[in-house]
Amino acid sequence: MERRPAAPKFASFKPIPEAASNPPTPSAVKDLDESRKGRHVPSFTSFNPKPDGASKSSSPHPERSSGRERGRDKRDRKDHRHHRSRHAKSHSHHDHRPERQRSRSAERPPPVSIPKEEPLFIIDKRGDPLIASYGSNERSRVPIYRRSGSGRVMGAPGRLRFIYDGPKEFFSLGTKFGEGPSAFRDRLLLSKASRKKSRVFRLRSVPAQGFTPPVEDWYDFIPLSGARNRERGSDEPGDVSEQDQPNYRSIQGKAKDRDLVDSDLESAGSSDSEPEAGNESLDPVKKRSIELSRRVKDHPEDVDAWLELVDLQEPLLRLDEYTRQERTSNEAKALASIRVSLLEEALAGHPDTEGRERLQLRLMREGARVWNSKKLASLWSGISLSHSSFALWKAHVDYKLSNMTGFKYDELQTVFLDRMLVLQRRLFEHVGDVVRPENTDSVAGVCDEFIYVFLRTMRFIHDAGYSELAVAAWQAMLELTFARPVGDVDTNPSDLLSSFSDFWESEIPRIGEDGAEGWRRLTETEQMADLPEAKTEEALVIPHTRDVYKAWAAMERQRGSNARLPARTLDEGTEDDPFRVVMFSDVEKWLFQIPPSLLESIRGSLLDAFLIFCRMPPFSMKPSVMIQKAYHDPFIYEGSTSWEHMDLIQHPDTDSAAKKPPRFSFPGGRLAMSADVLFAGADWFSYFDQTPSPVFDLVLRATTQLALNFDFEPVAEYSLALAWRKNPTGVKKAAKALLKRYPSNTSLYNAYALAECRNGKWDVTQNILSTAASQNLANKQLLWNTLSWLGLEADDTNKVLARCICSVEGPSSVAQSDEVESTITPSQILKARQKLSSTRDYLLSSGDLSQAADFAQTLALFEYISAEGSTEPTSTHQGNISAAMASIDTFASDAIARGYGTSADLEYLLQFAAHLLYIYATRGPFRPPFLRDQLHKFIVLFPSNAIFLNLFAWADTSLLINDPVRETLRNMVLKGPHDSVGNRVFAILHEMDTGTVHSARAAFDYALDSDACRGNVGLWLTYIRFCQRHRKELKGKAKEVYYMAIGSCPWSKELAMEAFTTLLGDMDSGELRAVFNTMTARGLRIHVDLDEFSLERSGRSAAGPG
Repeated sequence: MERRPAAPKFASFKPIPEAASNPPTPSAVKDLDESRKGRHVPSFTSFNPKPDGASKSSSPHPERSSGRERGRDKRDRKDHRHHRSRHAKSHSHHDHRPERQRSRSAERPPPVSIPKEEPLFIIDKRGDPLIASYGSNERSRVPIYRRSGSGRVMGAPGRLRFIYDGPKEFFSLGTKFGEGPSAFRDRLLLSKASRKKSRVFRLRSVPAQGFTPPVEDWYDFIPLSGARNRERGSDEPGDVSEQDQPNYRSIQGKAKDRDLVDSDLESAGSSDSEPEAGNESLDPVKKRSIELSRRVKDHPEDVDAWLELVDLQEPLLRLDEYTRQERTSNEAKALASIRVSLLEEALAGHPDTEGRERLQLRLMREGARVWNSKKLASLWSGISLSHSSFALWKAHVDYKLSNMTGFKYDELQTVFLDRMLVLQRRLFEHVGDVVRPENTDSVAGVCDEFIYVFLRTMRFIHDAGYSELAVAAWQAMLELTFARPVGDVDTNPSDLLSSFSDFWESEIPRIGEDGAEGWRRLTETEQMADLPEAKTEEALVIPHTRDVYKAWAAMERQRGSNARLPARTLDEGTEDDPFRVVMFSDVEKWLFQIPPSLLESIRGSLLDAFLIFCRMPPFSMKPSVMIQKAYHDPFIYEGSTSWEHMDLIQHPDTDSAAKKPPRFSFPGGRLAMSADVLFAGADWFSYFDQTPSPVFDLVLRATTQLALNFDFEPVAEYSLALAWRKNPTGVKKAAKALLKRYPSNTSLYNAYALAECRNGKWDVTQNILSTAASQNLANKQLLWNTLSWLGLEADDTNKVLARCICSVEGPSSVAQSDEVESTITPSQILKARQKLSSTRDYLLSSGDLSQAADFAQTLALFEYISAEGSTEPTSTHQGNISAAMASIDTFASDAIARGYGTSADLEYLLQFAAHLLYIYATRGPFRPPFLRDQLHKFIVLFPSNAIFLNLFAWADTSLLINDPVRETLRNMVLKGPHDSVGNRVFAILHEMDTGTVHSARAAFDYALDSDACRGNVGLWLTYIRFCQRHRKELKGKAKEVYYMAIGSCPWSKELAMEAFTTLLGDMDSGELRAVFNTMTARGLRIHVDLDEFSLERSGRSAAGPG
């Protein structure tokens, strides 16, 4: 900290009264000298000859006074060039003082005194409520200043200006960029903290009784420091104590300042005293920090308090203010250093085993930003891979996968295999063949952990290039789980595997292949099924190019495309690539033998994991906690193939920014599964964003076979949605097969009706729903809701109202609702409202949230059509949106109060409310703030929901600096546990929609610097291709990003191959050869050897002319 100079008093520059024009008396001269004794500079007495007796000062401290006099004389001699009359050492100058004072009085008018009855400053704690009404401050209360710089904002870029329209003042974003001082000037302040041990300071509280008002002369200047005990009786604020002065005779050589500390600050560890005064005015974050510091000091074993204190460091450093950009790497390193110190201190507090694991996990994650690779590897080596903590094992695997220097495919494969063996032993130790009630929770935890480890392992093997092995292992697990034979064979593990080995080696169709009937069918019939016909692979097309690397990359990609799925022995191409045929010995070590008593409970989670492996969303409306974590895991979740289409979009110019549609095709977005997103039209969000492909066909066949052949009814609706997406016109055949198998499934009727409606067959839809409503089905309210919603889409409000009424008037048919449509009375409306409300509340209180949400949806539609007195704009094609949202808010509040705040049923209801808001906003006038307020409530409950985020961005039409979307992302969506790949993708797409190439690039950088996305292969691929498409603006960036990507994801073959495809023109032959050698050294799958291909190509070229 630099020593601050003493501030001079300006009392000596005041005009002297007329009485002062006479020659000064000796007493006046003495007073003048005494008034100047306070000003001084550091003493240099040891370097100058001693002064003679005539110049000695009468000060009680001769050396310090002489030093001050010399410093004052030097300053006066400097000023003597312009104001010779100001020199005060000679008595001859006293004759000129009256003339000087008169000339100065003529030049400067006397100061204007401030009336005592009117204070100079007013502290307004309430604000002016009329500002919101008139849109600006009261201009008569705002002083008129001389505006220099044409309205520019001091300290801000030149494009930020104030413009004036009559009496009003507006803030504007100008068109000039790059003006003004650098916004990054102060960024090095925190970066130094990562290289120097930090000292934390806090404000020192000053007791009120110790305050003394300043003397009158102090009103003419601003003190540079607060109150501090002055030494030697000095009463001037500019005094610098001798201990704060530089040591000019330091034995260390060169004179240097001591580490000065502001008098208003004290070290956080120097005093244990609590703030006594002014504590009420502290910032809430600072107050919480003080409370937590006191808590961890008194209770060092409190892990929750330590972790909260660690999380509090970022807001304490003010790194996430809306006025700041995301932190730089140096700032992030400084923040991590502070957190590491706190975590190490917390570990010394001897917490319990669970708390120690939590602290150690956080310490290793934060330490990865601070420690070097050698220290990090040494610390990780102390953690056993078979540690009982699943979180620590997962973090260790994340580290080994991302460690480019030490990555080996075989070593990581062994790590995963060892963990699965540990889980297998643990399961049979606790369970055996029968699950005891006291072991239910522990058994469920082991099964969930196995599903995650198996999913993570197969994703790793697939990304390394061995896709056939990964798919075959999944087929084997599905057979063992869904098609296991019943009888004595499943009680003996050795006999079980022997029987399954015979099934596998027979090469009859397996789950996911055409004609598959399953392992159970083979053991029951004891007849060999017909073998599938041998498949022919696509002919290899050698590109016509002289570049050997480009030709090799094309051949390698074609071979890899043909090897996506496991092959049979008789299939074409297997003789050249033996890895394509997966034997039972290849998958045996990866199989997890689940006890028969656990099969029913594990089926849903295992199928969800298989869908995530295939880049598809889960089928369960209520997936398990482990599945939800896996869905957001950057090492597992790769989004979809539509990521490659992420780019800046150009919207046509319109009068209103709200006229453009939102991004309905949102890649990688997370939604709550419901019929309206499974069978979404072109004007709403779809649950699937995958395009038809061999993997898509594999999933379609697998889900259909599980529903029809293996009695797994929960996947029936999901399977029908895939069939409709694959072939919309053929959905009738698929629906009839499923309805024949499950004739009492209400959701299937509803799904089939929606599929035909999206195909434009309204009559068929009406017939399906009418037939289903007349049957004795459970939860028929779902059918009435669909009928009512389709009427709303058709803008037939009378039909909507009639169907809502008929849904609660006892047994009713669709035909009866058409009759009621023409004779609706106010009493019917009143009775229907009361019935819907009471039924909804009763179901909620009884714990049936699913059906309660259906009735809440009906009531919201009913209020939208029938309620009067809307507080929002309404046209002939719009309903009472305020009444509908009030109904939704009431139900949501009650559900949250009962502990259902994060349930899938509530999220599904809020998705319906968001759809209703969108319908309302697209059919007439609306207030964007109302839409934003409603959607913001939904985002608070479900920060990762793609519908809420996209509609929130669509409703935002403002051009304010404090962008509501960016602020919501920064403060909620991208913070803490909500930070995920899907949310980061939305943030990137928002910048692509509203920003520039550079703002989108910054969003990519911030995303891939976070722990939530650093290990995601799909996002790295998208970023590389984005930079290459915009290489004019981002010159050389694509290549730089590529090397960062392969350093973060060294296991991905697809990522490494970008050097031979996307970046081929930017890489020289030496770099390409180095990439290929690295791929082979790591153990990634190579289909075509580059050296052999090059020699063969050279031979063909030499033989060609001949």
